Amino acid sequence: MKVLFVDHSKVFRSVWERMVLHAGHEPLIATDGMSGLRLLENQAVDFIAVSLSLPDIDGIRFTRQVRTMPNGRGVPIVLLTSAQDNRTRRRAFEAGATDVCPKTGIEELFHRASRMANHDDQKLIGRVLYVEDSRTVFKVMTRLMESLGLEVDHYVSAAEAYTHFDDKLHDLVISDILVEGDMSGIALVSQLRETHPNKTQVPILAMSGMDDDIRRVELFRLGINDFIPKPVIREEAAARIRNLVVQKQLFDKVQQQRIQLYEMAMTDPLTGLYNRNSLAEFASKIASAANRHDMDLSVIILDLDHFKTINDEHGHLAGDQALASVGAMLTASCREEDFAVRFGGEEMLLILPHCPLSDAEARAHQLRERIEKLRPAGIEVTASLGVSSRPSGRPIVLEQLIRLADQAVYEAKSQGRNQVVVHGSLGRSTDPSHRAANAA
Repeated sequence: MKVLFVDHSKVFRSVWERMVLHAGHEPLIATDGMSGLRLLENQAVDFIAVSLSLPDIDGIRFTRQVRTMPNGRGVPIVLLTSAQDNRTRRRAFEAGATDVCPKTGIEELFHRASRMANHDDQKLIGRVLYVEDSRTVFKVMTRLMESLGLEVDHYVSAAEAYTHFDDKLHDLVISDILVEGDMSGIALVSQLRETHPNKTQVPILAMSGMDDDIRRVELFRLGINDFIPKPVIREEAAARIRNLVVQKQLFDKVQQQRIQLYEMAMTDPLTGLYNRNSLAEFASKIASAANRHDMDLSVIILDLDHFKTINDEHGHLAGDQALASVGAMLTASCREEDFAVRFGGEEMLLILPHCPLSDAEARAHQLRERIEKLRPAGIEVTASLGVSSRPSGRPIVLEQLIRLADQAVYEAKSQGRNQVVVHGSLGRSTDPSHRAANAA
């Protein structure tokens, strides 16, 4: 980044030059306005900071002349002054200054210079849905967006564009207000906002050759994020498009990070199952729905047998592998509505909505057999399972079902392990074949 600094003060020039060099940029220093203009004639720069008070021409006149030069039309220009009055600001903005800042805030000004210049150099990655029936404007805008790094899906018809809009694919919608076909650009904005009211998630940039205040206010009320009058000023359009795309993508990134943080807080990292935090959040909702609609609700608890022995004899890494394998198997065997939780160290819990006791018992036997066949790290692993179910027509809290299933696990352990015991509305049953085998 090349930064031009124009100031008669040796102290300010020295400070500015040192900061620019320290940041890895190239400083161009001028002691007066005419020297700065001569520098600008010979090379392009990315940012200009100029003092209002100069030995020859003042900063406002310098700014006005810069805006007439090929290398100065799109460059951010900040005017430095100790006189922060409205008259000075108005004259500076009329001359083409980007901003007016106090001379004492030079460090913050430098950081702003870096942001402004670097922002324009960065290529975007994204896709724009663009509605325009003027071939001339379409060519200009498409070249502009492609120069920013964006892909463009162009439609002449607003109705066709609406059918092809995808909020997962498109980062920005740009539409002329008056286009061919039965649907106007205004109707397109209205329909998009009905289905996608979040302006940050689906930004819309409107364009029109009829730039009257009433129409513009109506468009903002309908839900556009920004507006560009025609004929388009290339630099303005590029800045507005860049801002909207960057803001949308930052919003998406924050949302994704929130989802990831939520999943981290609710998921056990070793097994991939939900954790106790998730159980506390969702358990009451699951039980309430079952009681309200009198639907089947069953619980399975499985506890790996002799897990301490596995850790002692084969090491904790082998124990972790066993837990991870069982967790993956449970995840693969779950229906969409099932809720699998790592309930304790080697204890896992399955909450099964719309599952009667007989089906839950059958699933528990299947799980027992699958665990027996896993042999993670070549180690024989078995589990004891307890099953319980909500009695039809009787309200119950989920903790009661969990307690019943836990008691069933205790019985399975005491009867020899590697078996299923059931407590529920159908009475109590066991897996006698495995109890007999283990007893033998």
